[in-house]
Amino acid sequence: MTPIHLKILGKLTRHFGATPSLLWDPNEKGPQVGCAYFSAEKTGRPWGTLVTVGMSLEPMVLDDRVEDTDTKRAEIIAYVEEGEEELDDLANWMRWAGSFPFLQEPPTFLGWGHTIRMGEVFTDSELTTLLTLTSIVIADQGTIFQVNEDDVVFLWLTFLTDAEYKFKKERGVNEILDLFGEHKHPVTLNRARKSYV
Repeated sequence: MTPIHLKILGKLTRHFGATPSLLWDPNEKGPQVGCAYFSAEKTGRPWGTLVTVGMSLEPMVLDDRVEDTDTKRAEIIAYVEEGEEELDDLANWMRWAGSFPFLQEPPTFLGWGHTIRMGEVFTDSELTTLLTLTSIVIADQGTIFQVNEDDVVFLWLTFLTDAEYKFKKERGVNEILDLFGEHKHPVTLNRARKSYV
């Protein structure tokens, strides 16, 4: 990791109160976004936490879809059951999502309620679409740190099935959140979960 990535990692380490258990190096090309895993054992949380390292180094370009809660700088966060051993697939999706706004032409941003349909996201899974939301973990809401005096927030990466994606496109993200509530959508990733629609 570069010195500037290590500086971001230091800010994340302070936020989680622990050093990461695993690191994925930043992408070699383009926006250099790495990923870090903070275990439940080290943080005292009931789940493990993955977070990108470096997405916030470059400001996103906000456009007319911007909401009051959207910021120019963010890192992607996701949660997994403690003991989860297969993290490479999720870490790679997070690194890709952290690079996504800067690879578009024109550049764009990720914010609350944004979706990116990908097709097969995980092996033997109905999940096909990335969804970014505000984290439902209170400690991970709001400004986490600053880069060049800009607030940095976490965008929680969760996933939808094709049916849920269609439902969200037709009825809006608030209806998806209602579905999440009805089905007690977990904080942690469940690759095998069935569609709520």
